[in-house]
Amino acid sequence: MQKCNAVSGRVHSVETLGALEGPGLRFVVFLQGCPIRCAYCHNPDTWEMDAGKLVSAKDQVQEILRYKNYLSGGVTISGGEPLAQAEFTRSLIDECHIHHLHTAIDTSGAVPLSLCRDAVTAADLILLDIKSFDREKAQSLCGIDMSHTWAILDYCQLSGKPVWIRHVLVPGITVMEKSSAGKPLEKEEDFLIENAELVEGIKRLKTYSCIEKIELLPFHKLGEFKWENLSIPFPLHDVDEPSEHVIGWCRKLISLKNLPGGTS
Repeated sequence: MQKCNAVSGRVHSVETLGALEGPGLRFVVFLQGCPIRCAYCHNPDTWEMDAGKLVSAKDQVQEILRYKNYLSGGVTISGGEPLAQAEFTRSLIDECHIHHLHTAIDTSGAVPLSLCRDAVTAADLILLDIKSFDREKAQSLCGIDMSHTWAILDYCQLSGKPVWIRHVLVPGITVMEKSSAGKPLEKEEDFLIENAELVEGIKRLKTYSCIEKIELLPFHKLGEFKWENLSIPFPLHDVDEPSEHVIGWCRKLISLKNLPGGTS
């Protein structure tokens, strides 16, 4: 274990009591560096691989332990892309487990499984982002073709690793709010027709027994100011946030046992 404790990595920042990154209140470690460029990224300041603070796994966990009594959930390693620092992520997990802390990795799955298998295996939970159910859209939206993401999900299925899925609802890209004629969708049946891609994606996810939760997250612009601070044009500046009734229709898909087009 001494070898693991000596491993160092680059940390962008931490959140001492996070409530959105896995079960319970959690200490969230945001690692520096990300190989992809999501158009809706909340943390573009984490992109650079060589920035951030260089910290050893042992020292980082010593900081976490100061808050252990308040952590009803455990520790989540996020980013950036934590699997871009797979060895450091694995070392953080091993050190957390010494102190009986539940661990989760929040990842886009942008790293080949061959390079991050040990970290994925060691984690107690994987929070996995599905950028788009369409390969070309994922490539355009984030610069990722999703093949590595699905490979990680397949590995979790085979190994029985619990997974929470996250999918961002971006109007006009990952969720359609208008018909092909450009009219707002007012009926649920029309929504289902125009969003066949999303319906088929949810059906595919429901074939995985390792998936404990599917979270459909509405696109928002809360991180746009970070793009402005970095003098980077925000690609989705003119995209509106999804409407409440469309969000409701999307989330209803998760609870349906029989989705349109067949049985999930």
